[in-house]
Amino acid sequence: MQSNFDISCAVPRTGRTFENFLNRLKILGINSSEIDTILAISKQSKSASHTDFHQASKFLHYASQQIPCFGLFIDRKRQHRPYRVGFLGYEWKLGDISIRIEGEEPHNGSSLIRLDEIDCAVVGLDELLTMTQYYLHNPTLVTKWGMYNYNIEKPTGIRIAGSAQLTRYNPVLKQNVQDMVGFFLISKPKVVKKAKTIDIKNNAFLNNLAKNGQRVFVKGRYVGIVKAAYPDLKLISVEDVEDAITESEVGSVGLEIVQTGNTLRRKGLVLNGSPLFLSESLYVVDYYRYMKNSVLQTFINKLEPKSYFDQSRIKQFAFWYLALEKNMGDAWINKPNILDLFCDTFDSENGLRPYRLQTRHWKPHDFYKQDEAIAQINAAKVKLQDYYQTYK
Repeated sequence: MQSNFDISCAVPRTGRTFENFLNRLKILGINSSEIDTILAISKQSKSASHTDFHQASKFLHYASQQIPCFGLFIDRKRQHRPYRVGFLGYEWKLGDISIRIEGEEPHNGSSLIRLDEIDCAVVGLDELLTMTQYYLHNPTLVTKWGMYNYNIEKPTGIRIAGSAQLTRYNPVLKQNVQDMVGFFLISKPKVVKKAKTIDIKNNAFLNNLAKNGQRVFVKGRYVGIVKAAYPDLKLISVEDVEDAITESEVGSVGLEIVQTGNTLRRKGLVLNGSPLFLSESLYVVDYYRYMKNSVLQTFINKLEPKSYFDQSRIKQFAFWYLALEKNMGDAWINKPNILDLFCDTFDSENGLRPYRLQTRHWKPHDFYKQDEAIAQINAAKVKLQDYYQTYK
């Protein structure tokens, strides 16, 4: 039996990325009233979740009466692992294209592409690295998503088409800011007094932790990523890194995804140095299927994935850095310069150079138009500095 949709795209079942992506579809002209109904129900789903299946099913019954696109799943991110209503799937028309958006666990998007079960997905670099390290020449070099395609070594069709540039209102800047995050070393303030320099980019502090056998808290899904970069670290897998640090002895540290820093401020914790890597919502596609499927090409083009050095993304990077800088204040120790965080010298050598969807395998060439690529990078950094100074 043939499906009645042209393209399938996986997104998270709940949460900010799911909500931001559906709002993005509204901008593209998809039925806004249906999306508003879905979003309203999704926002109620957390409070309506329950450890009792029958209790959780009552909200599912209500949701299904409003619009038939929901199902129950186990919310494994919460301690008691309750049953929760989440987005299952719905079909829309985008111009002449019939698309099915399907809800899935965030980290499964790339796996479904690898299994040839979907055409594309909205996935963060953190989730992508967790599931696809095997395909990379050296996963520790991929500190920004613009380096991912370049570092693919083993055969796979998984490629990043570009940033989804999903935004959300940020009260610190009082405007929409892109969903960028950093994978930071976090700690209690007193830890800083014991170390003259804490900077992940220079490896010194984490290597010192490994040498001393000091434990580092990290969420289970990120253990593999950290272990690949720092195999000698004594990693402790926990559900909540901030709480583990707060409840532990003074010297404890952790590695955690940070977007706005609100939770850290509330719990009296600090950011240390540069992040291990940066992440944001990305459009991930089966490249070989894309090359053979004109409908998939049309869909991706309508989504308008942004390149790492796109002007609008540069502006959003400045907004994200400014928002985090203003929110954390002195609680961001050894704060990196915005230009170095965006792209340093070694990043360019490791593949962080401009490429387009017309570029073969969506990755920069080591010899083709090198001077032009470096000129674009330098121009991007000048523009980033201008945005930073203008909105500071």
